[in-house]
Amino acid sequence: MMKFAADPVGAHRAFAARYGDPFTLRLPGMRMMVIGDANSIIQVLALPIDAFSVLDVGIEVMGVYSLVRLNGAAHSAARKQVAPLVMNPLRQNNGVIIQDIARRVYAKSSGRRVLMIEVAKQLTLHVILRSAIGFLPEQEEARFAVAYAALQSKASFMLHFLPILQVDLGPWSPWGRLKRARATVDHIISKSIDNATFRTEDDTHPFVDIARAAKESTDAALGVDGLRDQLFTLLSAGHASTAQALTWAVWHVYADSEILARLRDELASVRSDPDRIVRLDYLDAVCREVLRLRPIGPVIGRKLAKPLHLAGRMLPEGTVIGLSVPLAHSNLTTFPEPDIFRPERYLGDNKAAKSRSIPFGGGVRHCLGANLGLTEMKLALAILVEGYDVLLSEGTRPPKHKLIDAVAGPASGVPLVMTAR
Repeated sequence: MMKFAADPVGAHRAFAARYGDPFTLRLPGMRMMVIGDANSIIQVLALPIDAFSVLDVGIEVMGVYSLVRLNGAAHSAARKQVAPLVMNPLRQNNGVIIQDIARRVYAKSSGRRVLMIEVAKQLTLHVILRSAIGFLPEQEEARFAVAYAALQSKASFMLHFLPILQVDLGPWSPWGRLKRARATVDHIISKSIDNATFRTEDDTHPFVDIARAAKESTDAALGVDGLRDQLFTLLSAGHASTAQALTWAVWHVYADSEILARLRDELASVRSDPDRIVRLDYLDAVCREVLRLRPIGPVIGRKLAKPLHLAGRMLPEGTVIGLSVPLAHSNLTTFPEPDIFRPERYLGDNKAAKSRSIPFGGGVRHCLGANLGLTEMKLALAILVEGYDVLLSEGTRPPKHKLIDAVAGPASGVPLVMTAR
């Protein structure tokens, strides 16, 4: 467990080399069969939603109605409810809003030594709030940022996986602090749902209609409590993961002058039009290569609701399967020289590279915010590349990629100094 947390990519490769593929990973309270074989992964991701049952990891943190907790028809209905919030990230001028947020956050960080991960977290939190809830008064947005930061500081990786720690012994116990921080965040989200009723008719953000429908629903999973848990899930999944990915992207781009120059040349052809920026080939390739080489979610977990013949064996109902993103992204046939950062592998007609990349999972439980995360990553990186020179404080030796709470990212946080061009 600790080896995986310290080096998720290296650990998976070492386990597969020693024990073969698949191998068994022992986690607190469960055994997981980890698979890296491309064909087996494709088989699992192609299964219908009733092939899976709930994987009870992190549920106490995310909420009982969270998408990660629901299954079958309830899961599909909840996805349909909140999909309009994240599926079209450029709707209603949202691309320009993302760019404006990036410019403001970078301007406040310019000229001094900062940790890129902290800059990225500020940026991604503002973006996911705007995308999921819409415009919030500055004071309300600031209150949420403080409350959510307090929650994050208490939601350690071990609390997600060790049920023995999930006991509320008062406000000074780890679980007690976490529950109280979550309650504060829940209160702010619930208030936003209530306030949606009073928004003006010209507010066309999809959250307004979704919140109003939730207040009238008799289905708890689609009502106010359910929507609150879905919003918390979207905010959690779309905040830290995108921030870690963006931080790695900044490191890779500014550690290689040729990549930086090529990106600047490409961006010069489209000015600041977000619709054209997100369609740029090389920018897209850079972001996808970051997500391949530096997997933010190293394991995609699934629990079987019925027996399955997989990888030459019959797996019984209840088997926990882990799809290894590091092993899938290291396949020598699809990704020659997998340890080299090479965006070119995603250019041209190389359809295999895109189809065999699984940074957002796949199938019926594919990450709902994948489009928003990738779009946000592209636009935020483009604003930085066009407008700032960056000095990496630790040089061009890559930091370690490790598990940080529930996602993986650069251990150092990437200290740097950005200076306006």
